[in-house]
Amino acid sequence: MKYKKTKYFLLGLIIFLINTSIVAQSDLSSPYSRFGLGDIYTGSPNTILKGMGGISNAMSDHALLNPNNPASYASIDSLSLLFDAGFYIKTASFSTSNLTENGSNASFDYASVGLSATKRWKLGLGIMPYTNREYNVITEHNGGEDIGSYNVAFQGDGGLSRVFFANGVKITKDLSVGVTASYIFGTLSDNTAIYYPDSTFFLNGKRSIDMRISDFKLDYGVIYKLPIKKYNITIGLTYSQGTKIASKRDIFIRNMFKGFDNQVENPIDTLKYIEDEKVNIKVPGGFGAGISIDKGEGWMIGADFNWAGWKGFTMNGVNDSLQNSWNVAIGGSYKPKSTSISKYYKKITYRAGFHYDQTYYNIYGTSINKYGLTLGIGLPVPRSLTSFNVALEFGSMGTIKNELVKETYFNISVSMSIYDRWFIKKKYQ
Repeated sequence: MKYKKTKYFLLGLIIFLINTSIVAQSDLSSPYSRFGLGDIYTGSPNTILKGMGGISNAMSDHALLNPNNPASYASIDSLSLLFDAGFYIKTASFSTSNLTENGSNASFDYASVGLSATKRWKLGLGIMPYTNREYNVITEHNGGEDIGSYNVAFQGDGGLSRVFFANGVKITKDLSVGVTASYIFGTLSDNTAIYYPDSTFFLNGKRSIDMRISDFKLDYGVIYKLPIKKYNITIGLTYSQGTKIASKRDIFIRNMFKGFDNQVENPIDTLKYIEDEKVNIKVPGGFGAGISIDKGEGWMIGADFNWAGWKGFTMNGVNDSLQNSWNVAIGGSYKPKSTSISKYYKKITYRAGFHYDQTYYNIYGTSINKYGLTLGIGLPVPRSLTSFNVALEFGSMGTIKNELVKETYFNISVSMSIYDRWFIKKKYQ
C-alpha cells in the first residue's frame, strides 16, 4: 500500500512541477535580448550536466535525463522511472564604459520525466525554457536647434518555452538513435518610445508589438558506445532541424504626453493598430558532436561542439543582423566509490567544466561572446539512487567596447533527481 502511495505522490509532484514551470518562467536577460528571439538557452538544462560545463551530446546513463540528445533515453533502466526538476538563482552586473547596474532573480528552471515503453524503446517528457527577453535601454540624442534633445527608450519582456516528447531506441547493444518533437510557445513584447523633453512642437510617440509564437520542431540524436579495454568511449551526434514557425502579432502606435510626474503615459491619439498580423519566422537548423570517456567507477571527462546557422534567421524576410553561433564545452566528474557503505563522502560526485560561446548577436560589427566556469556536486540519498544536485557558474558575456554592454553573472542551480523502481513491488515494508 505504501508503495502505491509513493507512486501517486510522485505522479502528482511531476504534474505540479510541470504546471509550475509553465507559469513561472522568468529570467534576468542581457540588453541584447531585444534582437532575434531573445537570449537562447544553450548547453543542457539538467543541473548534473550544468556542473560539467553543459556537455550533453555524448552523455548517456541509466540514471540521467539528457534532453539535448534524445538517443540518451535509450539507456534508461527498463524497470525504472526517472524524474528531474530544478530551479536557479541568478545575480548579474551590467556595465558600460561609465555605468554599472546590478540585478538578481530566482526562477523554476525545468522538469522532465523518463520511463520505459518497451525493453528497447524509452520515452521522455518535459518542459524547459527556450528563449528569454527582458531589456530596458534608454539612449540620449541631440537633433540640433530645430529638434533639440530627445530620448529613445527600448523595453521588452517575455520568452519562449519548450515542451518536448523524446523517443530513444536501442538498435544494438552499443548503438542508439532518438528523435524529439518539441512544441515551442510563448509571447515576446517589444516597446519603442521617443520623448522630446525640451520641445513644445513635437509629440512623444510609442510603438508596442506583442508577438505570439506557437509551433513544432524536430531534433535528432545518435549515441554509439565503444568499449576499449578498461575504458568506455561514447560518441554522440545531434541535429536540430530548421523550421518555419507560425506566429501572430499586434502592433499599436500612438502619440502621447507624459504626466506631471514624468512617469504616467497619457495617450493622445492612435496612429496605427493592427491585430493578429501573420508573421513568418524562419528558425535555422544546427548540429552538435561530443565525446566522453570514463573508466566505469571513478572519473569521466567529455567535450562538446555545437553550431547553429542563425545567420539564416528571418522574420518576415528580415535577418535582424544575427550571425551563426557556436560553442565548445569541456567537463568531467569524479566519484570516489559509489558502493561505499561507511563513508558517505566517497559516494558524493564532484563535477567541473568550462564553456565558450559565440552567441548569435553581432552588434555594430562586434561579435558578442560568452564564457562560463562551472562547479557541481551530487549528493546521493542514502540507500537510493535519488540525488540532490548543485551547480555553480561564474561567467561573462559581451564587452564595453564600441559603447556596448558587458554582463558578469553568477548562477546557482539546484535540482532533485528521483530514481524509482516503478514496476517492481518491494517485498518488505
